[in-house]
Amino acid sequence: MGYKIAEEALKRKHKVILISGPTNLIPPRVDKVIFIKTADELLKELKQNIRYADCLIMCAAVSDFKAQKIANKKIKRKGKLTIVLVPNKDILHELAKHKKHKLFIGFNLETSELVKNAKLKLKSKNLDIIVGNRLTKYHNPFGNKKLDIYLIHKNGDIMKIKNKNKAFIAHVLLDKIEELRYF
Repeated sequence: MGYKIAEEALKRKHKVILISGPTNLIPPRVDKVIFIKTADELLKELKQNIRYADCLIMCAAVSDFKAQKIANKKIKRKGKLTIVLVPNKDILHELAKHKKHKLFIGFNLETSELVKNAKLKLKSKNLDIIVGNRLTKYHNPFGNKKLDIYLIHKNGDIMKIKNKNKAFIAHVLLDKIEELRYF
């Protein structure tokens, strides 16, 4: 989704800094691409680059948890293994002090109560727009599939987009962002 949003922003002549996790996709020819592997690296790069942005679009599916310890070599098979998980930092919460007059757009992935939980996240993270994705047996936002999403604005407006590809969703999302920024 991030690559499609970056492509759409480029078509509209916006400057784009793309921060990308591991993928087999070829990034669009944006102004700057930064490759990261962890949520901690993402937060570090966002803090270093947020000052250059008018709008932050956080469409990454960042895990809420990470392994407490990372092995630097292969772990041999010996009986049971316990992996202790600790919370990742809340990236949008950490960036809140940098918001000022910037637009913050978030994405939300839910397995139940999508609109309710997306509205809660919109408010708690001080977002301008949130894109709600559902993850179920029949709805999976990963890969190159058609999606059903909710675009929820901080003023309470909700737009449902059904059975559309990511390029279409990126186009509609950029329209909404430009309405907020320029009108």
